[in-house]
Amino acid sequence: MIIIKKIGRNDTCLCGNGKKYKHCCLLTKEAKEQEQRNKKRLSLFDEFLFIQDPRDNRGKRYLLMDLLIMVIYGLLNGKSDFENIAYFLKLKEKYFKKLLKIEKTPSHDCLSDLFAVIDPKEFMDVFVEWTKNQIEKKTGYIVAIDGKATKSARDKIKGENTPYILSAYLSEIGISVGQLKTGKKSNEITAIPDLLKIIDVAGNYITIDAIGTQENIANTIVGLGGHFVLKVKDNQKNLHDDLKIYFEETNKEEIKTHITEKEKNHGRIEQREYYLSNNVACIRSKKKWKSVNAIGMIRVYRQVGEKLTVEEQYYIMDDTIDINMFIKTTRSHWNIECGLHWRLDVILNEDHSRNRVGHSISNLSTIRKIVFNLIKLDKSLGNISFNKKLTHYQDNLALIENLLFNIIPEVA
Repeated sequence: MIIIKKIGRNDTCLCGNGKKYKHCCLLTKEAKEQEQRNKKRLSLFDEFLFIQDPRDNRGKRYLLMDLLIMVIYGLLNGKSDFENIAYFLKLKEKYFKKLLKIEKTPSHDCLSDLFAVIDPKEFMDVFVEWTKNQIEKKTGYIVAIDGKATKSARDKIKGENTPYILSAYLSEIGISVGQLKTGKKSNEITAIPDLLKIIDVAGNYITIDAIGTQENIANTIVGLGGHFVLKVKDNQKNLHDDLKIYFEETNKEEIKTHITEKEKNHGRIEQREYYLSNNVACIRSKKKWKSVNAIGMIRVYRQVGEKLTVEEQYYIMDDTIDINMFIKTTRSHWNIECGLHWRLDVILNEDHSRNRVGHSISNLSTIRKIVFNLIKLDKSLGNISFNKKLTHYQDNLALIENLLFNIIPEVA
C-alpha cells in the first residue's frame, strides 16, 4: 500500500523547483479557486461590473461586487441601514472572510462612503438592464408607476423635505423595474418622463394615478412605443367634466359594459361597473389630448355596515383596448401599493432607513429593490409568501448563498 503524505504549506513543492509549496503551486491552486469563486459571483451580477467605481484604487480593500453582495446579505437579514448592516457583517465575519476571501468585513463608513458617491443614474441603468435579463417576455405587460416617501431619511434638523422614490412595478410578475428619487411628491410630474425613458415602455401598458395625467407624459409614453391608462381627476378639470357628462348622457349602445359580482373583503362589500368607449369626440381640448383614443369609467359601490358609498373614476387611453384589458389594467395598478410599497416599508424596513448622505437614499433603495426582486424570483422554497421566504433567509447564510450563486443564475 502506497501512503501519500499530504503536503504542507511550508514543505518543499513537489514540482521540483525548490520553493516552498505556499510560494509555488499553492498560489496557482488558490488563484484557480479564486477565479472560480469570482466567476460564480459575477455570473449573478454581470451587468453591475459596468458601474463606475468612484474610489481611488490606492488602498482599495474590497471589490465593489463584494460590497454589493454583503449589503444584500444584510438586507435579507432584516438590517435597514449601513450601520446595522456593518454590525451584522462583523458578527458573521468568519463566514464572509471565507466566502469572499477578504481580510475583514467593511465598516459602516466604508459602506456609507461608497454608496454615497456611486452615480445613482448609472446604478439604476444597470439595475434596469439586469431586471430585463431576468424576464423572458418583453411586451404586453402592465407597468404601474407610483411614488413613495422614505420617511426616516428626512433630515429634520436641516428642515429638509421627505424624499420620494418614484417606482415602476411590473404588476403581473410582481417585480420592480426602475426608480427615480424626487425632492417631494409634486416633483413626480417632472420625474415621470425621465423614469419612462429608463424603463422598457415599448409594447407595454403604463398605468399612473391622476398626478401623471399630463399631456407631455401621455405623449412621451406613445412616443416610446407604449400604451397608457391614466386616471382623470380634478387636476384636469375640463377633461374630467367632459368624461363625466359623456358617461351620464350618452346612448349606452356605443358603450361597452361589464358589471362584477359583489365582493366581500375586510368587512365591506364592493361591486364595480365598468364602462368603455372609443368615441372621444366629447373631449373639447382634443388637440391637447391628441393621443387619446378611448375613454372609460368605473363606478364603485362600497358598503360598510349600513353605509353605502358610490364613487366614479374616469380614465383616458391611447389604445382601443377591449373591456377585459381595461378591467385588468385598472385593477392591476394598485398592486404597486401592497405588492411593492407595503413590503418595502413593513418587511424590508425601508421607512426606518436613516442613510441620507450623498446618493445613499437612491442607491440603497436600488439595492433594496434588487433584494425584493431576488426574493420574488426565488421559486426554490415553494409557493409561500414573501414574508415567509424572508424568514427562511434570516440567519441562514447557506440558503442566501444558494439563492445568489445557484438559483438566480439559473433563472437568468
